Amino acid sequence: MLRTLTIALLLSIGIWGVQYWYLKPAPPCTEPITYSLGTFDKRFDLSQNDFLSAIKQAEAIIEGPMHKELFTYTPSKSDVKVNLIYDYRQEATEELNDISTNLTADEATYKSLEAQYARQKAEYEDLKQSYDAGVKSFDAFQSLYESHVEAWNAGKKNDKSQFDALEAERVELERKFAELKTFETTLNTKVRALNSTMANLNSVGKALNKNVSQYNAISTSRGESFAGGIYYEKGSDKQIDIFQFDDHDKLVRTLAHELGHALGLDHVSDPNAIMYERNQGDSLALTSADLSALNTLCNAQ
Repeated sequence: MLRTLTIALLLSIGIWGVQYWYLKPAPPCTEPITYSLGTFDKRFDLSQNDFLSAIKQAEAIIEGPMHKELFTYTPSKSDVKVNLIYDYRQEATEELNDISTNLTADEATYKSLEAQYARQKAEYEDLKQSYDAGVKSFDAFQSLYESHVEAWNAGKKNDKSQFDALEAERVELERKFAELKTFETTLNTKVRALNSTMANLNSVGKALNKNVSQYNAISTSRGESFAGGIYYEKGSDKQIDIFQFDDHDKLVRTLAHELGHALGLDHVSDPNAIMYERNQGDSLALTSADLSALNTLCNAQ
């Protein structure tokens, strides 16, 4: 009886051991992780082929340094579902991109108007200096002419040469006065143009400030720790949700980041790394911090 129980116990242990060996997950990086597309929201204005192409590019970022296949696309049964989900975060991002475009346009307009205003102001100031010098010359000439008129009136008024000289001064005084009036007209035109440019400058400046305020408000409501995607597991259910990206490169970086989590990578401290907690880098290549974490993970078995 005892021998029968022992054999039964050993047999059950052996079966459990086989089941455990069979169910135990393969060590990281030894077998490719299969993935397929799950939810796909067309509001991103992105085709499924383009999305799959971005995933393949993200794969290559991680697989390249390891010289082995770590991920593979299987349209039917797979380890991980990759979802493209449009929500308030992408909507906010698109609003930010629109405002950013307006900001760029307004800023360019503002700088152009600012340069125009500086040029017009310099022209006005040069003209004003010439006008002021002309007024000073006119006033001096007028004083001289008035003194000559007084002398003529106090004299015998019978010297023709003196009269002719006085008449010539009067004609010159009128010419100088007409010249000053023309100067004044030009000066007033310059002032109006200067004021118009300043009004436009103020208008664009207000629009620019308004757009900056809107941009900051939307950016704050969106959240500063915004990552763009998430990898999560619920029992045997493994999924990657992508819900925000600014452009193609940011999408690829987000996908590479979440594929890294699916592989077993944790966050690293390098702000430029693919596996940093925020998608703030620009490079589509692993940093030394990424490579160190990947080598540690894949060589741990």
